[in-house]
Amino acid sequence: MQVRLLPLVDVTAEEGRAWQDLASDAVAPNMCLDPRQLLAARHLGERVADLRLLVVTEGARWLAVLALTTKRVIPRLPVQALTTGGDYMTLESDRHHPLVRRGRAVEALDALLRGAPTVGLPGLALLRRFPLEGPLADALAEVVRRRRLPVVERSRETGAWAPREAFTVLDVPDPVDGVIVDPPLSTAHLRPGDAQKLRRVVRGITRETGEPIALHLEAARPDADDRFVELQSAGWKGDTDRGGAAVGLDPRREHWFRDAARAFREDGDLAVLRLAAGPHTLWTGYLARSGGGWFGMLDAYDERFRKFSPGSVGRVVAMTYLLGATDAPFVDPGFGSHYAVGARLWPAPRTQVDLLLPAGGLAAHALVRAVPLARRLGLAG
Repeated sequence: MQVRLLPLVDVTAEEGRAWQDLASDAVAPNMCLDPRQLLAARHLGERVADLRLLVVTEGARWLAVLALTTKRVIPRLPVQALTTGGDYMTLESDRHHPLVRRGRAVEALDALLRGAPTVGLPGLALLRRFPLEGPLADALAEVVRRRRLPVVERSRETGAWAPREAFTVLDVPDPVDGVIVDPPLSTAHLRPGDAQKLRRVVRGITRETGEPIALHLEAARPDADDRFVELQSAGWKGDTDRGGAAVGLDPRREHWFRDAARAFREDGDLAVLRLAAGPHTLWTGYLARSGGGWFGMLDAYDERFRKFSPGSVGRVVAMTYLLGATDAPFVDPGFGSHYAVGARLWPAPRTQVDLLLPAGGLAAHALVRAVPLARRLGLAG
């Protein structure tokens, strides 16, 4: 196995294909590190200028990849570390964990960490938003056990997702001309009060508009991206004074969104789901499939229907449709615990942790072992 360090801006078409093959066979899929998403981010200019890929290869085959930058990660200590918490990943990605080849997880993850210092990276690593459970966590635990690595947990957060085994999967009717009228809603995982509220607002939409709700499948619609940008910009996300960050406010982010959507669409891995009542669009969600699972990209709702919680209805409809109509093992909303209202709609918790550990070198080992004492002395966060 070989270890390489590639600036994101220098990835070639051939390397992109090898990267895509890895993303499709990752033990823990991650759309945020899928090349269709990340290569399109090169439109963001200086925000990704320091983003590099640490890659483990075997011949032309990629076995692991981690997107990273380097910076100080321990307050008051002038020590550099490789970290997944650079500007781009922090602001634009809720999932930071590496892609690691299925069936090679332990050896590839070990090579990823061991190889970092050999390509000029610091021996200290901060892996942010790393899954606490699952096959990737198991692989890291085995690497830590074998190499007797000290590990410090910096923080954790519990987000939400929808693994198939935690969701009541319903039969989904075939669309007629790309439309499913009265789409099924799987609500068994919701609290009784939340399920009742969801059914109540659906009835309210029907009374208000005089039309039943309908799910429109619009990934192939030529103007779908234009319509979404317009919808998102018209709501609070299009108002910077209200904290909005619609893609239409920044030409570079809009270019990134359109290129990523195009790349997933060309592979048949894009779902554009529009919830409507007659001529009224209520909500539109973009979801992409990576490594078998579905991930939320962006969504927006029409604020004229705000009292009916169209975002909540749309997300449950999307979960129900995608798990009922495909063989996907999960739907990942792509947001964390900070979005409490949205998280309640999802059937299972998913905990992510920030882990500080040595990639290599005695100094890095000693530093990680000293962090608990440094915390007590107020030298480390």
